[in-house]
Amino acid sequence: MGAEDDPDPGRRRPTESAARPSCPTTELYQQRGNEMVRREDFGTGRSKLIPLANFSARIVRDLILDDGAETSRAFGLEAELGGEKLAFLVPVAEFGRMGWVLQKLGPRAILYPGQQQHARAAIQYLSGAIRQERLYTHLGWRKHGGDWVYLHAGGAIATKAVADVQVQLPASLQHFQTRLPTDNDEAKKVVRSSLDLLSVAPDRIGLPLLAAVYLAPFGAVEFSLFLTGRSGVFKSALAALSQQHFGAAMDASHLPANFASTANALEELAFLAKDTLLVVDDFVPTAGGGDSVLEALAERLFRAAGNRQGRGRMSGLRLRACHPPRALLLATGEQVPRGHSLRARLLILELRAGEVDRASLTRCQLAGAEGQLAMAMGAYLAWIAPDYESLQDRLRRRSRQLRGEIVPASMTSVHARLPEILAELHGGWEIWLEFAHDIGAINRTEQADLERRSRQALKEVAAIQSSSHQASDPARLFVSSLRGALLSGQAHVAGRRGETPEFPERWGWRRSHRAWVPQGVRIGWLAGSEILLDPAASYQVAQQMAGAGHLSVSAHTLSRRLHQQGLLASVDTGRGMLLVRRILEGSSRKVLHVKARDLQTLEAEFAQNLP
Repeated sequence: MGAEDDPDPGRRRPTESAARPSCPTTELYQQRGNEMVRREDFGTGRSKLIPLANFSARIVRDLILDDGAETSRAFGLEAELGGEKLAFLVPVAEFGRMGWVLQKLGPRAILYPGQQQHARAAIQYLSGAIRQERLYTHLGWRKHGGDWVYLHAGGAIATKAVADVQVQLPASLQHFQTRLPTDNDEAKKVVRSSLDLLSVAPDRIGLPLLAAVYLAPFGAVEFSLFLTGRSGVFKSALAALSQQHFGAAMDASHLPANFASTANALEELAFLAKDTLLVVDDFVPTAGGGDSVLEALAERLFRAAGNRQGRGRMSGLRLRACHPPRALLLATGEQVPRGHSLRARLLILELRAGEVDRASLTRCQLAGAEGQLAMAMGAYLAWIAPDYESLQDRLRRRSRQLRGEIVPASMTSVHARLPEILAELHGGWEIWLEFAHDIGAINRTEQADLERRSRQALKEVAAIQSSSHQASDPARLFVSSLRGALLSGQAHVAGRRGETPEFPERWGWRRSHRAWVPQGVRIGWLAGSEILLDPAASYQVAQQMAGAGHLSVSAHTLSRRLHQQGLLASVDTGRGMLLVRRILEGSSRKVLHVKARDLQTLEAEFAQNLP
């Protein structure tokens, strides 16, 4: 048959050869030049070589990828095509499908028709000895050779740099790189540079931020920090100084994460950035649908961090390990995410105009760019490494002791999470002060003064957070919104039979031509000193009045919150319901039963507690 009769003239033809028992060419797969071939034997003692691919490849590394929760595998390959040699990684799941060939080698690479799986087998067969290596794909502490080491983009450090540890990180975490000072004199200098951050902003801002920086390496926190303030107050610049303790390159223009990313991407970064501070920059909700999307993203991220829970994931039919955030999150934004429960998981630090000292900011930014802040962290990590587990235990015990000390007993309106948050920050700060004294960067007098300043700053933060927490409480917001609707004429309350109530001007009525006229939606009825609220109408009006700070709970949850705060005058205990039945305007209705004086008193308290 001539060439014109070949149905596939572009395909390499098999080469037949006589059997040669003395020749070492009896292997099933062989390399001929830069190509791979397979040998097919005939029962007649003859064989032929069938081309598999116009390139050759070998597996030279068997890589175990370890993220601290589970492991996966990838192969390190070396290939040769047309005299050009290439090296690359291929995940195991992709290796068998051979789809990586064109992606890694380009359009010149050819797998001949019908030979794909033979080519895969040939690569494995011809690879020979393969070295196995473990690559860590996360940051933070791991046990290595019996000792604790801290992983960063440059490898690992303990009391000194560790040479035989490999770390592979995504591009967004490549700048997380600390280094060790050359000697104790340099260590003292860079620690003083880190301490200089307290000159940039007031203690109620600077001390919690710096305490968070040095708490982060201990991991396992159940809160996040949120630095808020209007545009131009240097939020991102201040957050970047905190971030640069983990890598000099992460200045305000190169922060590792922002709220333009997807929720999945942020969650994965927060998982891989174990035992670090991770800045997530620029929470700025916008109108037109972006508002709710961004709020949902913040809700998912901060709640996962506060609960230390990740979303379950499937890989085929297998349930994979969850990936909860393992970094201490520091977010910035012009607004704080909504939600009373969500805000309880945040330590909110409000930076006001004119509070940043620009000269100090510039000086600290220079220290950060020179790597002094990252070196200060490196010195701290080296100090922690030999006693990592005992220091963790000590921090937990000390935090429990501090919960009743940092927040005064007289401050009864704080959320239960706040004392724990502040205690952890101060406990971490005490450990860092001990380190700074041990290396000679501060003396005992400075140590005591910095400890005192931390307590005072955290108490100030507690007072501010308490007021903010009360203002965001759904029950209080509901009452405030209803009161605003009544005063502004967007809602009204009638008498039991729908008549004008006593003191109608207080309840959303306006006088017109010697008659009282109800304004807006009827949200309830006045019966003596009690108000009977229509649950649907009052909830809808409160939602409209709350505007950007809308109620973050359902109507049913709101009823429970009102009951928990003692704002319901009565409930239907017989039916186990929060709504009670009353005859109003001749019909039986289910209503929320509240006292008029409670509504007015709570509104006054709410106004006083607004930050």
